[in-house]
Amino acid sequence: MRLLAIPVTILALSGAASANVLWRGDYDTGDLSQWSGFQGIASRFTMVQSPVRQGAYALRLELHQGDVTNSGTRNEVYLSNSQFNEVEGNDHWYAWSSLFPSDYPSDNSWQVFTQWHQSGLTGSPPVEFDVIGEEIQVAHNGDQVLWRTPLVRGVWHDFVVHIYWSSSNGYLELYYDGTKVLNHLAVQTVPSGQYTYLKQGLYRNASISDVAVVYHDGMVIGTTLADVAPQLVTPPPPPPAPVPDGGADFPDAGTTPTPDAGATADAGTAPVGSSSDGGIIVQSAAVANPSSAWPSGGCSHTGGSLSFLGVAALAFAFRRFRRSRT
Repeated sequence: MRLLAIPVTILALSGAASANVLWRGDYDTGDLSQWSGFQGIASRFTMVQSPVRQGAYALRLELHQGDVTNSGTRNEVYLSNSQFNEVEGNDHWYAWSSLFPSDYPSDNSWQVFTQWHQSGLTGSPPVEFDVIGEEIQVAHNGDQVLWRTPLVRGVWHDFVVHIYWSSSNGYLELYYDGTKVLNHLAVQTVPSGQYTYLKQGLYRNASISDVAVVYHDGMVIGTTLADVAPQLVTPPPPPPAPVPDGGADFPDAGTTPTPDAGATADAGTAPVGSSSDGGIIVQSAAVANPSSAWPSGGCSHTGGSLSFLGVAALAFAFRRFRRSRT
């Protein structure tokens, strides 16, 4: 068994929250105080503890036909100030969750539930999330559909959006329910000379008559994917295996080493078949060094040789006895 010098590695584990989280509008204050304000009828905005996607509270928002504010049928919260308005060159990540109840109305006209509205007073937003008919869509300027998926009611849907804000080389990336569905899609994300600001709630075509309810939760803004959705970040690869340091070799427990080819046991070595070291069989000198043994030639080498010497000695003594008498 080779002894290894195994380095001790201390891993610094980062927490889920990052220092680059810029802002939270997750409603966990139990009110709308995280946002700059709201547009609509105050009674349509309700903080609820069920259903929630994270934390303690979510926003329940209700919209009726005739809920008109700022020349539109809307009930929305918004974030607009010099710190969080998105201008040319900004690069930010956003994450939130939305739930459309089982009775959410289906209509072939537009229903905007999250948008980044341009600072100009006219025109459709450069980036908006809509429900149209039985689909969720991401649209640009109201008429260019960038992505779509079937609307599934009664469950939370998770949105993670990466936007590089530019009038000339902007782009957008999107994760939907944990899967990346848009990768670096080139699109103008802010009109030239303007800025955009975040709005969430519900804003829809005035012709829709059915009452709509939608839930929002967990809005956060950061500078990286890890800031807003750490669960989507690919974990780093495991560290490489330690390299042997060239230490001494020792037999593993239970391994029988091979005897050296030229080793000769001492005169007191245990005979063949005996165990002198706790289980490892050691050979006797007669086997390890055959040249020192008696010549072979029968089944009992030692007994036959002694008998021959005895007979020869008797014959020699008898001849001397006869000479002494003659």
